[in-house]
Amino acid sequence: MNNRFDKLAPWYLFLEKFTFGNQLQKCRITQIEKLKDAKNVLLLGDGNGRFLQSFIKTNKSAKIDSLDISKKMITLAQNRVALIPIDHQVNFIHKDVFKWEFPKTKYDLIVTNFFLDCFTFQELTILTEKISYSIKPEGKLLYGDFNIPKARFKKILILPLLNMMYLFFKIFTHISAQTLSDPAQLFTENGFILENEKQQLGSLLKSQIWIKA
Repeated sequence: MNNRFDKLAPWYLFLEKFTFGNQLQKCRITQIEKLKDAKNVLLLGDGNGRFLQSFIKTNKSAKIDSLDISKKMITLAQNRVALIPIDHQVNFIHKDVFKWEFPKTKYDLIVTNFFLDCFTFQELTILTEKISYSIKPEGKLLYGDFNIPKARFKKILILPLLNMMYLFFKIFTHISAQTLSDPAQLFTENGFILENEKQQLGSLLKSQIWIKA
């Protein structure tokens, strides 16, 4: 995936709040209390570090790898966590997720908030296999992202919004996805079991915790 998020990085927080207020952040952290026992953590595409900041305050002992393709997003995240007045163990990795070598069964928590929506279903097939390879048995996968509701009238309201969002990110960041793909089938095929789900904003957003069997 081409890295165009550097240009968007300075404006991302403004755009997020202008469009959704604080709803995306609420989705990121709505289940954060269930992650307090994680010791080795991988964050994929955490961007400017808003989840990371909240997670460190909740889990002070975890060793965290945070991978992002955008150097400017990483800088924003580094500046954000530098303001936290407690010790933390964060290793920032500037890398394309498809070019990074995932370590075998290292992590007991992998977080993919508003990240997997950037990829096509074919790319998600590869990526979920890498995630499954890298997570420990009984490890947790936190998936927070947009959602296409099942109810017809909600679809009519939400699909145009998602289409506009994808058009915007296609133009400005060159993401490969053109529509939202639900990775639930792929999670199941790779040995994950859904433990808990929370929805918000008329089910436009959902947060899921999956457990590796």
